[in-house]
Amino acid sequence: MSKKGEMSGVGMIVLVAITLIVGVIFFQAISQEVGKTNTLGALVNDTNTLAAANASIYLTDYRALSDVVITNVTGDGETLNADNYTVTNNVVYNGNLAVQIETASLSEFASKSVNISAVAQGLTYIPNSGARALAGLIGIFFALAVAIVALSPTLRSGVLDMMSK
Repeated sequence: MSKKGEMSGVGMIVLVAITLIVGVIFFQAISQEVGKTNTLGALVNDTNTLAAANASIYLTDYRALSDVVITNVTGDGETLNADNYTVTNNVVYNGNLAVQIETASLSEFASKSVNISAVAQGLTYIPNSGARALAGLIGIFFALAVAIVALSPTLRSGVLDMMSK
């Protein structure tokens, strides 16, 4: 290093390499988490036992279900009519979000095994579309910040000029 506080070419290359390595690691972690929060899942043939009449079961791995189809496991696998159950999303159960499925009072399927299929929102899913878009932008701006931090010292120091000679 010179007395003016400037960084030598080797020091600059080391700084840029460390910045890129750490930045890429963080970017990968951010992208994976954003992907989890922006993606709907599928609940396919999840076998459960319906509760007794006027009682409920709770699916604690999901915050909301849509397009719910419940079929009878025994017999011919008939689809249950929606009069046999009620699905309530975003219910607090034991301090966490869950999906409540309440068995109707006159349901012939009370206390029987059923398969549940639906489009599922995981516990970390962001339901607001604007918030999902913003979460995606966070990853993009982080990648831009890593690129700027890596390139600006390199361009200012003239390392690229030294390499072209």
